[in-house]
Amino acid sequence: RECRLVFIGRNLDKEFLHQGVMNCKVGPLRFKVGDAVEANCEQWLPGEVIRLWDEGNPYRIRLHNGEECWGPVDSDSFVRKPKDGAPWQQTQHQPWWDS
Repeated sequence: RECRLVFIGRNLDKEFLHQGVMNCKVGPLRFKVGDAVEANCEQWLPGEVIRLWDEGNPYRIRLHNGEECWGPVDSDSFVRKPKDGAPWQQTQHQPWWDS
């Protein structure tokens, strides 16, 4: 398969157009299906990548609360590795006075 962009006009700056298109080129994704991640859903929530390139989004993520969300950009602003590097596990809340 081959994809082509066609620009119609006179005296177009071909190098400028070429560079603009190349700046949008996507490289390899950082995460694979099954990887543990955290998704930015107004707060960082733990989850797992369940699909790549879903409806134009790099990642579809199943959160540990059962909901699903998209990672719209392959960036640490939206999807990141879990902070401590260990897989997420739910913890029990323990008041400070019980420790």
